[in-house]
Amino acid sequence: MSRLQSVKLYAARRSRAVRQVFYDLLTIAWVTTWVWLGIHVHQQVSGSQDGARNIERSGGDLARHLHDAAGVLSHTPLVGTKVRKPIDKSADAATTLQHAGGQLADNLGNLGAAIGFEVALVPVLLAVFGWLFLRIGYARRAGRATALRQQPGGADLLALDALTRLSATRLAEVGARPVQQWRDGDEETITALAESYLEHLGLAELAAPDE
Repeated sequence: MSRLQSVKLYAARRSRAVRQVFYDLLTIAWVTTWVWLGIHVHQQVSGSQDGARNIERSGGDLARHLHDAAGVLSHTPLVGTKVRKPIDKSADAATTLQHAGGQLADNLGNLGAAIGFEVALVPVLLAVFGWLFLRIGYARRAGRATALRQQPGGADLLALDALTRLSATRLAEVGARPVQQWRDGDEETITALAESYLEHLGLAELAAPDE
């Protein structure tokens, strides 16, 4: 039973195996390209953080200098207290500007990460799920066919797979009434169907169970 649950990733026929490898490489290239593009978009958006950080630093420096100036002017006789109040307010405004610059820089970083992720997400998921659907589906069918090919009576089950999976045109190449002939147990038809299905999967022709 475990042999029937095995998988076979690549066909035995060279032409189909080459196509499968090419599709794998194409999927890797597609995913890599979109991941790179997502990272690039992230970097471009996040690059605006530098300007916001400059605002944050400038606001902090201005607030510090104003507070220092207010401290010096506060010692001026008669007008010291009156002069310090508006300077302190200006320093508070500069501190607010500093905090706003820091918040803007953080938001730009988060926005860049979100946009970069969303740019890459859909194309990558489509490629990955498409690859999984096609390649794993093939691997399971080919693995099952490989196991059945080596078992007594396996040709009959392979013929059934052929009847359920091959196109009508392909079945017509086997015989005029392949379904009826399979039901009647016609060995020649069963073998032809099994080999046609193996050929469809890119596998070797039907082998005897003792080979």
